[in-house]
Amino acid sequence: MNTEIELKFLVSPEFVSNLPTLLTGYEIRQYDQKNLKNTYFDTPDLALGKLKAGLRVRDKNGKLEQTVKLAGSQVAGLHQRPEYNLDLTVPEPDLSQFPSDIWPADFSVSQVQADLRPLFSTDFVRERWLVVVNHTEIELALDRGQVRAGLQQAAIQELELELVSGEVAGLFALAEQLLSQGGLRLSDVSKAQRGYQLAGLAAGPQLQQLSFSGHRPAQDKRALLALLEQGVEHWQHHEQGVLMQSVASNEGEKALWLAQVRAGVELVTQTLVSLKATSRIPQLNLWLDDLAWLQAQLLTDTGVEALFYSARYGRLLLQLAHYLYTQSGH
Repeated sequence: MNTEIELKFLVSPEFVSNLPTLLTGYEIRQYDQKNLKNTYFDTPDLALGKLKAGLRVRDKNGKLEQTVKLAGSQVAGLHQRPEYNLDLTVPEPDLSQFPSDIWPADFSVSQVQADLRPLFSTDFVRERWLVVVNHTEIELALDRGQVRAGLQQAAIQELELELVSGEVAGLFALAEQLLSQGGLRLSDVSKAQRGYQLAGLAAGPQLQQLSFSGHRPAQDKRALLALLEQGVEHWQHHEQGVLMQSVASNEGEKALWLAQVRAGVELVTQTLVSLKATSRIPQLNLWLDDLAWLQAQLLTDTGVEALFYSARYGRLLLQLAHYLYTQSGH
């Protein structure tokens, strides 16, 4: 069993073109390119989806592998999930090969196995670099292709940075360098989640309300950190909704989603102000400056798509994610 620690980004075409140049100067221990064909499986009643688990069979240039990813955690594009990988000789998953103790006590492996069906696929070309940053090995994977469910399909154009060995700080250091050029947006949605949504088996982002009427953040640090994470999650969840409404040209709905982005940013700002009184955070004043800039940018819905892919915006979210990671006991 491995625990994946990775950062996921959606990327612009311009960033893809610039990536080889951005990696100049780094030690690259390995580079390869593979065609990856992935089929995701679940039961008709989504026995695995209800556990927030994903099951896929991957064909890597003719080599078959089955993977189970269990529920983990994510904040602002930083994903951590237990992962089990096993080789296969046929393109069908076999749950009995995985350790029995990874499933809940009432999970019937034999019954779920009998009910498994292919639901959707993700087929893409992966360019992979093994990069070394301050003695930390990071796998940088650029994926371009399609997720398909029946007659529905959507483009995949993503960048993943996965910690292979060393310190998580090295992962964030490389990500921040790449973000400095713009064209990247932290993503809190996995390929599997997109597939479930495309297949009509999971709802897309839903508009949520966050109210501050009379709100005064708590003074306890643990409570403040929980509020900070809530604010970041609310902000990023609604960022995705804004972009979806932009594509649909639904200006009325877009305004509602953007209002909740502002609400999440305001909660983050208020919480950091409260943390300033109780904790010493070297970058806190810089974050507050960035948040004031962001709040000014969000006063209008003009140009928000470019804003969400901008370097300053991405760096702020990344640094908040890094801070929350360090404060979570890792």
